[in-house]
Amino acid sequence: MKNRSYHSRLGFLFPLLMFFACLTLNVFAQEGERARIYYAAGSDFALSLYGERTYYPAKTVNEAGISLERSGVIHTGPDTFLEIQLLPSRTVIKVAENTSLIYNGVDETGRFDDFGLLYGRIRVVTGDQTDFAVIRGGGVSARINKGDFGFDYLLEPAERNAAPQPLFNIHAIRGDAEVFPYGMGASSAYFGGVNVLGVDRGECLSLDISSFHTLVEKKPLNTETLVYWRSNDFIGLSPVHKPDTHIALQVPTITPVQSVSRVTPQIRVIQVPESNNRDKNLFLGFGLALTASAVVAQVISHPQLEIISNPDISRRIFNFAYFPMGIGLLSLLGGIVFFPSR
Repeated sequence: MKNRSYHSRLGFLFPLLMFFACLTLNVFAQEGERARIYYAAGSDFALSLYGERTYYPAKTVNEAGISLERSGVIHTGPDTFLEIQLLPSRTVIKVAENTSLIYNGVDETGRFDDFGLLYGRIRVVTGDQTDFAVIRGGGVSARINKGDFGFDYLLEPAERNAAPQPLFNIHAIRGDAEVFPYGMGASSAYFGGVNVLGVDRGECLSLDISSFHTLVEKKPLNTETLVYWRSNDFIGLSPVHKPDTHIALQVPTITPVQSVSRVTPQIRVIQVPESNNRDKNLFLGFGLALTASAVVAQVISHPQLEIISNPDISRRIFNFAYFPMGIGLLSLLGGIVFFPSR
């Protein structure tokens, strides 16, 4: 009798639990909602949408949460961290301090959520395999599969007193990702003719894409990245059970494997268009030839050398040599300034 009563209670509770679970998902997904800021640590952050910027205290987020709409741009200040969850994939995103992140919404097929990292750093831990996410930034688009990834788009020290440029880094803590050219015509020429680059577990892929060059560097994942994200782990109570976010500090051993679609680890590839080199050599060669000819003409026609017997002709040649010398110097300067060495 007791067993029958026990089973009857279970038969009643199970549909009830399923009802509340579905109700939770429906409430979270109502009005097309797929992304929600459910936790904030720090003082406050800004959310820009439709040309208006609104500031939210961290306490407000932790009490009720905030729906992240398409085209919404998140701005975090110093010591402010956010946590976002996506449905139905259960993917969670950690937005670090001093970061600007834009939510581009869901693609037309509804297969993935699209984010643009304008500046800063984020961590993405995917949930179910049914969906994947795309992170864009720095002229590239990274499609991540099931796993744990860190992304940062930060200023890197520049060489030769040049202005510092942001470098886009993908840290594959777990899982793998594919990287495609994005923007600037999305031409594979920016990847040296390769259509896609890959990054696997335990690797870091750094990219610097511009109209003048492409820099790609693949190396083992560093411990500093693991320590940073482990010390700033997900701690908020997500609307739906989040995936495992535990990080092991041990960096896996990477065995370099060469492939036509991959960049060999520890190699920096810099591509400068051939037209730039050809134009630079033309400017430098022309300028050097004119300058040298002018200097020789002035040396021969110098009055103190008396190589030319007629002083008037000597003086005219000496003065006229300034004209090709000036053009030659301008050509040299143009070749150095407009076509610098990389």
